[in-house]
Amino acid sequence: MARAPALVDVWETDPAPGVVVARPLPDAARRPLAFRLDHRKPPARCAPGTPGFRYWVAAEALRRTADLWAPCLPGGLWRLGPVLPVKLNAGEAFNAIYNREALTFFHGPAPPGTAPHGTIYASESPDIVCHEMGHAVLDTLKPALWQAASHEAAAFHESFGDISAILAALQVPELRVAVLAETGGELARNSRLSRLGEQMGAAIRARAPDAVDRDCLRNAANDFTYRDPLLLPAKAPAAELSAEPHSFSRVFTAAFLEALAGVPRLLAPAPDEAALLAASHLMRDVLAQAVRDAPVAPNLYAQVAQAMVNAAAARHPGLPPLLAGVFARRAILPPEGVASPVAAGPAVLAVPTGHPSLPSVLVHEAAPEAARGFVAALFEGGRVEAAGVPAGGRLRTHRLQADGGDMVLHRCLFDCGLMHL
Repeated sequence: MARAPALVDVWETDPAPGVVVARPLPDAARRPLAFRLDHRKPPARCAPGTPGFRYWVAAEALRRTADLWAPCLPGGLWRLGPVLPVKLNAGEAFNAIYNREALTFFHGPAPPGTAPHGTIYASESPDIVCHEMGHAVLDTLKPALWQAASHEAAAFHESFGDISAILAALQVPELRVAVLAETGGELARNSRLSRLGEQMGAAIRARAPDAVDRDCLRNAANDFTYRDPLLLPAKAPAAELSAEPHSFSRVFTAAFLEALAGVPRLLAPAPDEAALLAASHLMRDVLAQAVRDAPVAPNLYAQVAQAMVNAAAARHPGLPPLLAGVFARRAILPPEGVASPVAAGPAVLAVPTGHPSLPSVLVHEAAPEAARGFVAALFEGGRVEAAGVPAGGRLRTHRLQADGGDMVLHRCLFDCGLMHL
């Protein structure tokens, strides 16, 4: 008789819905895409609210996300090497980061009614864990995006993280069945699949009511359409669109979810959970190919969208028109469905900062107008580690590095964009 696989109990998508599912015991060291957690492995079956349960929630979500993307990364290695370090609880903050050295998660005090044990751990939310690993995946797929000096490049990194959380959630059979029932098969509707980071969203909302969506951190089921981020405010309430990367990411994420929602009907006359799983793999493959093919350009959303349409042609005849229609409705692609060509820009560009003590910096992978707006927003928001630049209550995502007589702007991390306590 075959031996039953070892199982662990974990949250399905996030602590807030409170749905526990049994999942295969994850092997962090397994390659491709191995990772290493900084805590000792606990017994396999642990109760919710215990450190052991939190360990397995994170380990399972990481393994599931790594396994999801492994077919698209044939080398099996991360951008930073063969093993991705993971720090499960690095201190007090409502945040999580990827910095080309590790994934790092934090914790914070839970406002009344948001967590039964009084503390919210970012690593206890599969949504947040899968999102952060998505940054590491994209950095491996397209390393040039790390230094790209544009609003759209930063926002696409955040969107890819949310898309990773959505696709990873669809690898859980119970979630597929539940979401099909909850949405009546209309996957672009508001559901457990579209609501990302519900518990953390509730905690942030208790402190800053309009800083996140009304039911989660970010809801992929939204009506936002593309607008030039240079014409948007630097920040705005969550009900509005701004150029801030997490806010602006919602445009591409919503388009992806809307397109994903149409794919099961291309694959089966009466879509079921198996068709939904196949749809998640098809859209994963199309997106990964598009990321590789798209040029790093100021209009990155349009370039990736166009590359997705192109990549889809070899996979299913119904997929290119589906994608083109969704991206046109979201104003990411023009009605004729073809992204404008992009002229190659300089490898390094001098850009004014708008800061009195530092007139200009050098940036990589930039076009002049997009870079000016992006760099100005970084300095105004206190996101650059530099003398005389106040932090503004947020982590510094960029730093300045001397190169001869010039100061060069370098990205040092992506974070959840939330708050430090």
